[in-house]
Parts: sequence; C-alpha cells; structure tokens
Amino acid sequence: MVISPRRMGKSSLLSVVTARLEALGMVCGRIDFFGLKSASKIVSETVRVCAETISHQESDLKRFLATIAGIFKRTRIAIEPSPDGSGFSIKPEITLPVAIRTGLAEAIAGLDDFLGERGKKGVLVMDEFQEILNIDRHDSTLLEAEFRTIVQSTKNVSFAFLGSQANLLSEMFTGRKRPFFQAAKIIDLGSIDRRSLGIYIEERFKSAGISVGNPKSILDLVNGHPDYAQRLCSHIYDIIISGDSNGTAIRMDDTILKNGLKSMLEACSLIFIPEWQSYPLRQQQVLSILAEHGPLKRVPALYLAEYSMSATSFNTALKELLRKGVAKKNQAGQNELTDPFFGMWIMRRW
Repeated sequence: MVISPRRMGKSSLLSVVTARLEALGMVCGRIDFFGLKSASKIVSETVRVCAETISHQESDLKRFLATIAGIFKRTRIAIEPSPDGSGFSIKPEITLPVAIRTGLAEAIAGLDDFLGERGKKGVLVMDEFQEILNIDRHDSTLLEAEFRTIVQSTKNVSFAFLGSQANLLSEMFTGRKRPFFQAAKIIDLGSIDRRSLGIYIEERFKSAGISVGNPKSILDLVNGHPDYAQRLCSHIYDIIISGDSNGTAIRMDDTILKNGLKSMLEACSLIFIPEWQSYPLRQQQVLSILAEHGPLKRVPALYLAEYSMSATSFNTALKELLRKGVAKKNQAGQNELTDPFFGMWIMRRW
C-alpha cells in the first residue's frame, strides 16, 4: 500500500515499476477508482481491466472469446473492433441490480486462475483505492469487505494499493476492525531526495543548453516535490530564454526565482481556484490560518478572533480537512497544509 500527497508521482512510479515487471514476464493491470462513483461502475471497470489483461496474453480472438466465456458466466462483455482494425475494445455490460461479490469474484478470481494455468504471476494496481469508501458511506454495498474477501484468496495475483488521501487509506490498512487490517506492506512514498532531484534539474536545463549552476534555491523551495519542481523550472526556463540568455551560464539569483514562482502560482490558479471554492467558509478560514501561521499545534485565540471563530468550529473544520488530506499532522504533531504551494497561493491572493 503506497500513500503520498497528490502529484507526488506515485502513479508514475507504479507505471515504471509495472513496465519493468512486464519485461520480466509478469502480467500487470491497473484499475483507477477515481471518478467511479457507483458500485456498478467499480464492478464494470474491474471486469474490463481483468478481461483486457487476459486479452494481452491471448492474441487469438477466438481463443480469447472462449477463455472469457468460461470466466465471465454472469457478466456480458461486448467486444468491439477498433476503428483502424488493429485490435478491439472491451465493454462490460453490467445488469442492475449489481451482484457485487459475483462480479468482482468472477473478474479477479478468473484472472488469477487464468494466470495459474499459464504458469504466470501478475499484479493489479488499485489507484486511488480509498474512493470505494465514498460509496460504502452512502449505501450498504460494503465494497471494502468484498474486495478483501476476494483479494485474500488469490494465489497468482498480487496487489498494489495507491491513494492520495493518506488518512483514509492508512485507516483502511491499520484500523484493527477494518477488513484490510495488516493486509499489505505500507509504504509512505515521501519526497524525492535532494541529490537525485538536483541532478535531474541540472540535466534537464543542460539538455536545453542552459547551465543554472547550483539548483539549491529551487530545491529549498520545492522540498522534494517532483511535480512542482518541474512546473517551477518550466517557468524559470521561460524567464531565462526571454532574456536572451539561452546557451549561457545562469546564476540562479533571487529575482529569477521569485519571478518564476510568481508565474507558476498564477498558472496554478486554474487548479487552485476550483479547489478553494469547493471548501465551505469555515474550512477556507482554517486553510487561511494554516497558510499564514502554520504549522500549528494549538491555535491562539487571536487567530480565531480574526475570523469570529470558536475553538470548536476550528477543530471541526480542521478534522474535515485532515480527513480530506488537505491538511496533515507533521512529525512534531503540528497541523499544516499538505500542499505548501497551495498555501503560498492562498497567501498571495488573500
């Protein structure tokens, strides 16, 4: 089970890992739970990915159809040729009401049996797996328990569970009363080490004919975050070439860095404004306090008075932000924003 903040690179990492595993002969598939807002859609996507994974091992269409006919006895699967005739797409047709256990069991157990017959091993990547909790919270499908029942019975398929809402995903695997308690090795991805990221930054600028010297100031700002490192360096690059300095050695001074950061935060408004607007007023106020004064273990009354907020209101809003993964507790037990650049953006605007 791999957890990390958003845009830290976990999906990219697993993409590289699965590509290397496939080169070693393993069979890999990926189910993205983000955006699957019903039990039927989750079952349908699980069936599609498992069937598609089998199709990659069976190139003959007739044999493939015979194979899935033997596996999916209660789920109809439509096979449609691609427009260019080079292959086909798989579209499961789920009949309502959905038989959750039957659909999931047929798909995952069927893939497991297929690999066993072929003498192969496989892995299914479950991306944003904590999304199933949103469905379990609103009806009685109990997807969490159903997945655990099926997952523990496989012999040839391993699983990688990914998620960006660390609190939710961690609770699934560490809560003693939860179905997935101690069911997986837990890995906190964390940030990329300074040395590796520094080398990457230097090499990328060098490939464009620019020598930035020591990227320490960039590394200090991005704090090992790969997505923000690339965004910031892209804006710095634009500033450098606009000054006709391409091909020369550039000293990374404060002016270039500040202008690059300002440009990046303005561009990130397209991401941050919809996110900001999705939070109720009290949560926006807590975000503002953490952005301006965080990290905080206890919030002074003076900060609360500015927003006419009681300690109870603050703690209620904070608890929800922690649940959503927007805020987190650091190793010192202080509350802080998970995304420091979101905090910088809040400070610049408000």
